[in-house]
Amino acid sequence: MTPGPWIRSRLERLVYVIAGLPIAIRGASLAPSPAAREIRSAFARRYWRPASVGEAGELVIGILLAPIAVPLGALWFTVRDGTAIREREGKGLAAQLAGQLRLYGRAGVVGPWYYILSLYRDGPRRAPTFLQRCETKHGIYELLSDGPCEMLADKQLFSECCAAAGLPCAGSEVAVGGNLPDCDLFVKPRRGRGGRGAERWDRIAAGRWSDGSRELGRNELIAHLRSKSIPHIVQRRIRVHPALEALTSGAVPTVRALTILDEQGEPEVVGTVFRMSVGANRTVDNIHAGGLACSVTIDSGVLGKASNLGADAKLGWVSHHPTTGARIEGTRLSCWDEVKQLAVRAHRAFKPRLLVGWDIAISESGPVLIEGNRGPDMDLMQRFMDVGFCADGHRFGELLAYHLRVRRRTQLPRASLARGANGATGKTAEAIAPLDG
Repeated sequence: MTPGPWIRSRLERLVYVIAGLPIAIRGASLAPSPAAREIRSAFARRYWRPASVGEAGELVIGILLAPIAVPLGALWFTVRDGTAIREREGKGLAAQLAGQLRLYGRAGVVGPWYYILSLYRDGPRRAPTFLQRCETKHGIYELLSDGPCEMLADKQLFSECCAAAGLPCAGSEVAVGGNLPDCDLFVKPRRGRGGRGAERWDRIAAGRWSDGSRELGRNELIAHLRSKSIPHIVQRRIRVHPALEALTSGAVPTVRALTILDEQGEPEVVGTVFRMSVGANRTVDNIHAGGLACSVTIDSGVLGKASNLGADAKLGWVSHHPTTGARIEGTRLSCWDEVKQLAVRAHRAFKPRLLVGWDIAISESGPVLIEGNRGPDMDLMQRFMDVGFCADGHRFGELLAYHLRVRRRTQLPRASLARGANGATGKTAEAIAPLDG
């Protein structure tokens, strides 16, 4: 039986408490750069100051569970992924298990992140450079929060805001239940993440569509969409740029572009990856749905080697697309300068958001915004980096540290921040959603 959302959320927060314990204890001593010292010191202050009775309870429970949960988690992931790594990297199971336990104390590495971040390779040097999930989702994002943003959370509002700002966007065509345009369609929840609940309906004849397993007429498809328990939106399906057709098994591939405001308040692109679907997946390219991703050199748009999220280590790293055989590594993305420019334009339209992860498709007519993620997943970005955002000289780490210093100098009392979540102030202490994707 799958646990409900509330239970999953509580378990996730306990994992963050356990992972954050070594960082909160040792703080700046784990930092490989001045920016990392600022970030980890801020995280430690937040960690030891629970904002509610519930948070205090999670802190106590997490600390008590850590001596048991960390070794058991390390053993579990060694059993699951260790053989594949031993065969590919030549690192024994005992060495992997010991490495996980050692890196927990050194950098708060728990669960699958030893494998996601490839820390079986030179882990002691590399691990402290990565911005751990517990530091963002249970710390830094809260400290830097601009409060809730319905324009990013609600995909209908997002498309309307993009249209008002003149930004190319995969806009909503009709509300579910209205008249359907006679073309290929893409359907997704108005609120959702990770590609869950998305459907692709290809037009096969006038007034008829197929999702690959069944065919429905107009009235049947409208009835199917009306039967959904949560609101959805319907869009015209984007056609991928011809140069990228071989890099997908059918779903539109997207760039995740991470932008953050610089010292002058202007958006800056500080990280980019490219996502692709594989196998039978023809609907979404999301890496959490089993897709592939690879690094993209920010300056040139050149792709690196690709892999999955890494929690399942069997695939490893590939230079060619496993389904189509097309070359990935070394390929230069079309319209790359336009992609970066669109990310910056989009962030300007959604200011004062501090940081956003933009999903951008490169369509046959150019770059198109798919959505913006208000609490972007750092695993997706750092999985494909040799050293992480906390490494000396990385622009994202430097800007995070800069904004933490600014917020600390101008921080309002906690009571005032809490009132801001109800609209009394422009800044709030409300946490960004646990995971946007």
